[in-house]
Amino acid sequence: MFSIQMHWPSLKGVSLFIFTAICLAPHAVAHSQTEVESQEKIKALIPKTFDQPSLKVQTTPIVIEGKVAIADWTQGQKGGRALLRRKHSDWEIIACGGAGFKDPSAIAAAGISKEIASNIAAKLKTAESSLSPQKIKQLDSFDGVVTMGHGMQHGSDSKH
Repeated sequence: MFSIQMHWPSLKGVSLFIFTAICLAPHAVAHSQTEVESQEKIKALIPKTFDQPSLKVQTTPIVIEGKVAIADWTQGQKGGRALLRRKHSDWEIIACGGAGFKDPSAIAAAGISKEIASNIAAKLKTAESSLSPQKIKQLDSFDGVVTMGHGMQHGSDSKH
């Protein structure tokens, strides 16, 4: 008599495949949402940190490269750029500056890898290319670089 033998994958192999598929599936979908979610978190963080009762902060554009972001901000006649780093799912401001944050070496000096610094500076240049010269001048006007300590809040007595 003739018999056919079929080799079915082991239960262990099937379980491993299903486990891997379950673990990787959210990342495939979440990747496209990560930048949008990050933008929203940054747009909420900047005003929470810098808003004053009679002087609100406007934040745009925001560029993101991996776990690093630069957010342009204006507040009344003042302006500048915030350098941020993502920790887990939250963002923190690591430094504020002006024209210097258009230069990859200044970004790298804040502890960012040279590759990421170059990439984010290029993204910033592209994002700012449609802004008016007056807006660029306002963003560049922040004098120097202010390093933000962990959990540090920008007080209302600030000169910026």
